[in-house]
This record gives sequence, structure tokens and C-alpha cells, in this order.
Amino acid sequence: MPPTLYLIDGHALAYRMYFALTAGGSSQRWVNSKGEPTAGIYGFARELIRVLEQEKPEYIAVAFDVG
Repeated sequence: MPPTLYLIDGHALAYRMYFALTAGGSSQRWVNSKGEPTAGIYGFARELIRVLEQEKPEYIAVAFDVG
């Protein structure tokens, strides 16, 4: 079986995770002690870990554009 490569659009994933987690007015829950938003990075990391643990790709690449 050939090796598995996952290509992830990092900007799109972070954007999607931010708005998925802050939908319905829950944005106050996703801030750090300085008041900086953390929902996007939390969701991004959670999804990346899920892919690594469940899909177990041999290779993974995340690309970010300047959005």
C-alpha cells in the first residue's frame, strides 16, 4: 500500500474551527487571561491531533496562505 499524505489548508481549518467554537455567542469562553481569542488555535490543534491519531498518515503537511 502506498504511503498516505495529508495536505491541510491551515488558514481554512483555523477559520472554520474559530467560528464553529464561537457560534451562538460563546466567544467569551475562548479567551486567555489577557483576553486574546484562543478558539481558532485550540480547534486547529484538536483537529490536527485527531487526524494524527485516527488516520495515522505517514506524511502530513499544513500550508498557510496570507489570507
